[in-house]
Amino acid sequence: MRASIIVNGSHNGTMYITGEFIIAADGGAEELRKRNVVPHVIVGDMDSVSEETLQYFENMGAKIQIYPHEKDETDLELALIYAFKHGASEIEILNWQGERIDMILAMIGLMSRYDNVTAVSDSCEIGVLKAGESALKAVYGEIWSFLPLCSAQFKLTGFKYGFNGEMKIDSPIGVSNLALENEVKVDVQMGKVVYVRWRRKPL
Repeated sequence: MRASIIVNGSHNGTMYITGEFIIAADGGAEELRKRNVVPHVIVGDMDSVSEETLQYFENMGAKIQIYPHEKDETDLELALIYAFKHGASEIEILNWQGERIDMILAMIGLMSRYDNVTAVSDSCEIGVLKAGESALKAVYGEIWSFLPLCSAQFKLTGFKYGFNGEMKIDSPIGVSNLALENEVKVDVQMGKVVYVRWRRKPL
């Protein structure tokens, strides 16, 4: 089962929800209400969602899963745990953009813990690759970037700038590569690699 987790970011563009199971992580419920989408469940400490919105969705049949304000986990982490516990095999994270770069970095850290979790927007996709070879869909001329967490050994195939070796985060030479094939390959021999696929050319 594919799950969609909508977090409390800021995104004014098109939101493509492709999951069968929709989870709002706290304030993500406000974004869903704006878009007239009813989640299956709202998860979090509810510090970023109004009582009115919670009541609205509860009346619409959504489940409300409330956690304490003082906790170690972020709302996204709780939503990820909930999704996998309830049968998700892959997850997309939506509405993650915004000025909270700390939350985006925390999101990438959480993604590195699991398999088959991506952060998606209408302009780009972020994923974390672990040991083994991954074949990824691409479009000729797309911009892709690869960054290790925090050191990784990997090989790129199907890109303008080939790479085969060790990369460290303090020497991020994997930024702004170009796809030359409709399927590219990343073979990770050691560590973890973050990729950013730009579906729309960035500024």
